[in-house]
Amino acid sequence: MSYCIYLRKSRADAEAEMRGEGETLARHEKLLTEFARHNHFEVTAIYREIVSGETIAARPQMQRLLSEVGSGMWDGVIVMDIDRLARGNSIDQGIISQTFLYANTKIITPAKTYDPNNEFDEEYFEFGLFMSRREYKTINRRLQRGRIASVKEGKYVSNKDPYGFKRTKIENDKGYTLTVIPEQAAVIRCIFEWYTKGLPLSDGTRKPIGVSLIARELNDRGVKAPRGEVWTSVTIRDMLINPVYEGKIRWNYRPTKKKMIDGKVYEERPRSNDYLLCDGLHEKIVSEEMFKAAADKMNKNKKRPYRSDKKPNNPLAGLVICKKCGRRMQRRPNPKNPDLLMCSEPTCDNHASYLYLVEKHVIEILGGWSQGFNIEGATDTVIVPDTTSLINEIAALRKTHIKLNSQLDKTFEAFETGVYDADTFKNRSSVIKQRLYETESKVNELEDSLKKAEENDRIIREFIPKVKRFTETYDTLTDAQTKNFMLSEIVDHIDYIKKTRGHGHEEEFNITIYPRLPKV
Repeated sequence: MSYCIYLRKSRADAEAEMRGEGETLARHEKLLTEFARHNHFEVTAIYREIVSGETIAARPQMQRLLSEVGSGMWDGVIVMDIDRLARGNSIDQGIISQTFLYANTKIITPAKTYDPNNEFDEEYFEFGLFMSRREYKTINRRLQRGRIASVKEGKYVSNKDPYGFKRTKIENDKGYTLTVIPEQAAVIRCIFEWYTKGLPLSDGTRKPIGVSLIARELNDRGVKAPRGEVWTSVTIRDMLINPVYEGKIRWNYRPTKKKMIDGKVYEERPRSNDYLLCDGLHEKIVSEEMFKAAADKMNKNKKRPYRSDKKPNNPLAGLVICKKCGRRMQRRPNPKNPDLLMCSEPTCDNHASYLYLVEKHVIEILGGWSQGFNIEGATDTVIVPDTTSLINEIAALRKTHIKLNSQLDKTFEAFETGVYDADTFKNRSSVIKQRLYETESKVNELEDSLKKAEENDRIIREFIPKVKRFTETYDTLTDAQTKNFMLSEIVDHIDYIKKTRGHGHEEEFNITIYPRLPKV
């Protein structure tokens, strides 16, 4: 009989750790290992989920566990409680319930063992998942109410420091507020002053400038930008509309919205007009009058709405990344010459290229990929990994692991019957536990290698034919939007860099294409 342990840290555990109650996973591992030893469960793997994700998709160890349970690898999975397995929606709960049911795998907790073949246990298990979800929702509502109450009190509830401030703990009270960073606050005041009054010149006059020129001015002066990046117009615009600088706290301005597209859930964070705005406990950096003046100017200079009837003209839209600054390259129309592909950051010195030349090189590289493998005709050209040695080595290590567990049980028996004294038992058990840990680590490492090796063949067989079909039909396409959609199916992104400019250097750029491979 083969068993494994699944450990997951909840939000409540993280809060307990902050109160100094010890590391949760280590404590649970110790309890479940002891529980398994007393009940003679041969534990050969331990899965430690270090993230507190709501869904299966956000928990890699749970994905791996379900895959192995579905293949019949485990007779039972040992957990602290049912809610450690799932607190996701009904779909996730159904996936977990059905996986354990069809695999005939038991779920073992210190309080109860759930047998999927037992009708009452199955109902009790499903009810437990339902109650876990309900408890999660209750906790989440309580947290949201607490955040809203804190915002109304003027406290800062986000975990990210806005530029110009440092998050600090409120003395003799719960929660956090913001403390002004003087050197950054001076930059903020300059940004608002330049935007509303203009950039001061040497003759005493002021030159009206917008967000792009403010970003360029700060970069030219060598002012350090937030998170060490360069200043951009988007960064400046977000600062000018952020009420934290006039002493306000804004909450739920960009709530997370979920969408279902082609059976997959996607998250987006659109700006909302229905948000909470309260007076903060922190000090203002700019006056209310200056903030209002900036907002008025921003409203007068709003972007023109995007024309939905206008079709895209860039087949590489959203795919090409500037290797120097990390921003997406944009198409720049040119009435006299071919369209250019250039970096969207004005201060970046990554030189532009003709769009059609970059597109040509991309298709040539993809064509080389499709010709490098012959999936249908000669399968010997495909790299088929030899997994036999890995499988044999894993099997041998599992046998060693079982023997070591048996030796550890005998060590405990020898101590309990008086054959070993305390020192002998301590030394002997310590050596065996260390060997168990090393064996388990090696098995996990080899299993990862085996999984990657097995996926290598599948990836090639799924991906290369798709590239081949694409390169064969690309020249027949006339619509840039269709080309872009097809490219996005096989290309994740493309790094671009060009160090020279001018005539004679049109094709002296380097691109690196990163494929959108099938998920493992």
